[in-house]
Amino acid sequence: MFILGLGGSIHDFSACLLQEGEIVCAIEEERLSRHKQAFVDASTFRCKAARYCLETAGITEKDVGLIIGGDNIESRYYAKFGPRIRLMNHHLAHAASSFYPSPFTEAAVLVADGRGSYLDKPGKIVETVTYYTAQGTSIREIQKRQGLESADFRNVSNSIGLFYLAVTEELGFGPMHDDKTMALAAYGTDRYVEAFRAFYSMDDEGGFKQTLGQLERQREYIRAELNGAAREAADSSGGYAAKADLAYAAQYHLEEVLIRACRYLYAASGCENLCLAGGVFSNRKAVSRLLKEIPFKRMYIPPTPGDAGTAIGSALYAHYVLGGHTRRVPPMPPVPSVPPATTVPTVPTVPPESPVLPAPSVPPAPSVPLAPSVPPAPSVPSVPPESPVPPAPTAPSVPTEPSAPSVPSSRDSPYLGRDYGEEDYARAVRTYREQLEEIPAAGNPNRAVAELLVEGRIVGVFRGRSEFGSQSLGNRSIVADARSARMKERLDAAKGREAFRPLSAAALAGDPWLSADPGMAVPYGCRIPRQIKGERISCVPAILQADGTADVQAVTAGLSTGLTSLLEAYRRLADSSLLVNTSFNADGEPMVETPEEAIRCFLKLGLDYLVLDNRLFTKR
Repeated sequence: MFILGLGGSIHDFSACLLQEGEIVCAIEEERLSRHKQAFVDASTFRCKAARYCLETAGITEKDVGLIIGGDNIESRYYAKFGPRIRLMNHHLAHAASSFYPSPFTEAAVLVADGRGSYLDKPGKIVETVTYYTAQGTSIREIQKRQGLESADFRNVSNSIGLFYLAVTEELGFGPMHDDKTMALAAYGTDRYVEAFRAFYSMDDEGGFKQTLGQLERQREYIRAELNGAAREAADSSGGYAAKADLAYAAQYHLEEVLIRACRYLYAASGCENLCLAGGVFSNRKAVSRLLKEIPFKRMYIPPTPGDAGTAIGSALYAHYVLGGHTRRVPPMPPVPSVPPATTVPTVPTVPPESPVLPAPSVPPAPSVPLAPSVPPAPSVPSVPPESPVPPAPTAPSVPTEPSAPSVPSSRDSPYLGRDYGEEDYARAVRTYREQLEEIPAAGNPNRAVAELLVEGRIVGVFRGRSEFGSQSLGNRSIVADARSARMKERLDAAKGREAFRPLSAAALAGDPWLSADPGMAVPYGCRIPRQIKGERISCVPAILQADGTADVQAVTAGLSTGLTSLLEAYRRLADSSLLVNTSFNADGEPMVETPEEAIRCFLKLGLDYLVLDNRLFTKR
C-alpha cells in the first residue's frame, strides 16, 4: 500500500511517499517553491511536494491508501486532500522520524523544538519537550512539557527552541537561522553566561522552565547590550564582540539544558540507546557535546531532525502502528570500548589567513501570518501494544564507523529525491549550450574532478537523487580543496555567506587527519564538529573553525558510492580525504533540485567546473 506523509508546521513543508514500508520518494517544499524554509504564503495550498512524490512514483492520489500528517501543519497545505488526511501529534511524528529508521529495537526518544501540537488551542497551550520510550513499533510517552503561547504568537514559555531562537532574532538573523548563532558563538567569550542564568531554570526531572516574562526580559537584555555596544564601538563593527558573546551564552546554556534533559531520560527510561528529533537537534555543536557527556551508549539522529522530517515520521507511523506491520531491524555490532579522552592541543583563536570577521547585518524579521483552519481531520488513535519482533536476518557486513548500521535502507538514506534521466540532463544542456563547454573525462569524472580540486578549482556536483534535508552529501554539493588558504574567502564571496560561518566538509570514515572523538560513536549520517589532529591544523584552513574543529560528514560506501569514489580519488592526490563539501546553492536559496537549476546556479556563482551526472563542463 502507498502511504503519503506530509510534514512541516507553518514552515518547512514536505512530503514522503511510502510503499510497503520503504520510502519511494521524499522532498521538501522549498526545493520546488524555491523559497527557503517554505514559509506559509499564497502558494502553500499547492502542496507541490506531494505532487512531486506521486509523479516520481508514476501514480495518482487515487492509488494512495492513506494520507497522514502532523496536526499542527498549516491547514492550507493539506486542504486539497480534504477529509482523507489523518492528523497525528507533532512530537509523536518527530519521535517516529528518528526511532523507526534507527538501528535500535528499543530506545529512549527525546523531542525538543520551538513548539509542537496544541494541547489546549483556546488556552494557547502547546507541547515543547516530550520524553518517550520506544520498543518494537510502540512509542510511549514518559512525560510531556508544555508552554504558553504569547498573544502575538512570537514567544512560547518553557521552550528550549524559543529560548535559543530569541537570541537568534535579537542578533538580527531573523527566524530559522539558528545555525548562524551557533557559528557566531565560536568567536565569543563567557561574558554573558552568568547573566543568562536569570532567564530560565532546569530541574532534575527534565523540566525546562522559562516564563513569558523571563523570555521577554531575555530579549530586552540582549537589545540593551547590543545598543550599548554599538554606541561604544569605535568602528563599523556594530558591537560584533557583544554579538559573539551573546551567541556564546545561548549556545552554552542550550548545551547544558540538553545534557541535563538526556541524563534525566537515561534514568527514567533505563535504555542504553537514544534517538533525538526536533529542530533543536539541528545544532551540531550541541550534538557533539552530547556524544561526549551523556550516559547513553548509542545515539541516532535522522538526517532531517526538524519539521520537514515529520513527513517521514508520520508515514512510518502509519505503516507500523496503523497498518500493524512488524518492524525488522538489522543486528548492530557491539558497542566499542571507549578510550580515555586525550588532551586537545591548543589552537589559535583564528587562523592567520582568516579574513577579518565583519559584524552580521541586522535585517528585519519577516512576519508569519496565521491562516484560518479547514475543518479538523480525524485524529490518529493511541498506539496499540507493540507487536513481537522476530529475529532479523543477518545482513552482509560493510565497513563503517563503530555502532553505525552497515548499509542504509530507504528509511535511513538521505538520497530520497527524483533520479533524473538522460533526457532531463540533455534538455538542460541544450538550453544552456551557448554557455557550456564539455570537458572529456575519459569515463572517470571523479578522477578528473580530484585533479581539478588539487589545482585549486571549485566544482559543482549534481548527480543522482537529491538529499532530503539541509545537508549536501555529494549529490547537490560544491566541493573544493580544504588545504587552500583562500578557498573559504572565495566561496563566501561566491555564495554571499558571512565570514564567521564555517564551511562544512566530507571525509572518508577513519581519515587519519581526524582525531578519534571520545564518547559514543558518531551517529550514522550525522555531520558534527570533529577535532583536527594537532599537526594537521594548519593544513586545512578552508574548513578549520576557531576551536580547531571542522564540521565533517564521515562517508562510507554504504552512504554514497559517488561521493566515496570522489574522496578516494582526492585522497590519492592530497594525502587526506578531507574536502570542502558545501551545499549547491546561493546564500538564502534552497539547494538546487533540477539539472537546469544546477546549471543556472553554476553560472551565477562563477564556479570553475560542473559535474552533471557523469559529464564534466566548464564555462565558455
